[in-house]
Amino acid sequence: MPLWHDGPLAALHWDGQAPVAWRTHATAGERAGRMQALVARLAGCAAEDVRLARTAAGAPRVTSPGGWHVSLSHRGEVCLIGAALQPIAVDHEPVDATPPLWDMLTDEEAAELRAVPPAAQSRAWLRRWTIKEAHAKLIGTPRRIAPEAIRTRLHDASRATARFEGISRCWTRDDGGAIETIALWAAA
Repeated sequence: MPLWHDGPLAALHWDGQAPVAWRTHATAGERAGRMQALVARLAGCAAEDVRLARTAAGAPRVTSPGGWHVSLSHRGEVCLIGAALQPIAVDHEPVDATPPLWDMLTDEEAAELRAVPPAAQSRAWLRRWTIKEAHAKLIGTPRRIAPEAIRTRLHDASRATARFEGISRCWTRDDGGAIETIALWAAA
């Protein structure tokens, strides 16, 4: 089960295994340093020993220390940073009153969303969207994937799965102002 952490990194209590999603504030110039600080905290090394690079698709990746994976999602200065000893992807979306974009859902998802009271549809759609975004990031080339190709299944208020070129287990949280998702590959 992933660990959600808000607040100062010094207050993070980690069990040594759980994937971590840290919500923090950082300007564009500070984000890489925050990713390095999180990996350093978890790996037990100095931040200057953490080396980051970018994938061909532009996603951050850890080149040193070995075995670590990171993901980043941000809106303005609010960012969600995921770090784990396995591939991880995160998505953070602020809640607003934007109506659902029905064409980004599968037929089954649209039917489930229509069953939600109209006042709650925007928030329910946004949860599905963060799951799709996190899953697409986990695949590694999110811009090439049509959102409606990713099938989501909600298990309860916080757990879900996504399917497209593999299956991810997803955890979401809604803090009232934003909906966030962590995605990890499901065991085969």
